Amino acid sequence: MVSVIWMGVALIILALVLFALDVKVTGHGLPAAWGVVVLILGIAMVSGAATPYLWSSFLILVSVVALTVLLFSGVVVSVWSVKRLPARTGAEGMVGEVGIAKSPIGVGLQGRVFVHGERWLATLASAPEEANRGTIKPGQRVRVVGLRDGEVLVIPYEPDVSGRLIED
Repeated sequence: MVSVIWMGVALIILALVLFALDVKVTGHGLPAAWGVVVLILGIAMVSGAATPYLWSSFLILVSVVALTVLLFSGVVVSVWSVKRLPARTGAEGMVGEVGIAKSPIGVGLQGRVFVHGERWLATLASAPEEANRGTIKPGQRVRVVGLRDGEVLVIPYEPDVSGRLIED
């Protein structure tokens, strides 16, 4: 009888390992499904399926499994939703960020900006017909519109009094 109970405890531990494994690897829910099956078997072995109170054991078994499935489903949904968020690091995370010019920046004049907690080399992003657009002065706010060859491409950024964005 003791060996059956310890086998049930081992199956419950295996079920927990399978749940954790499903979060770590791309298994498309297969380890979690096996985890539910193994959890049911483990709880049935620990509770003793041949007891005189079979219905109460079955009710406890179903309750524990249902709560575990609900909890694990919430974790999986949270992980999937986080994976679908846009990147916040690297080149993709820089585009759209607002920073401060630390030196003059013009069409042919490379300067420095402080964006995303770092200092970057910057160039004014403009079309060839806008070659005489002017320069961005130190202390002026800029918005990153792209990255090229290790430097950021910026445009002036100034919110207007009504809260709308004005981009030159």
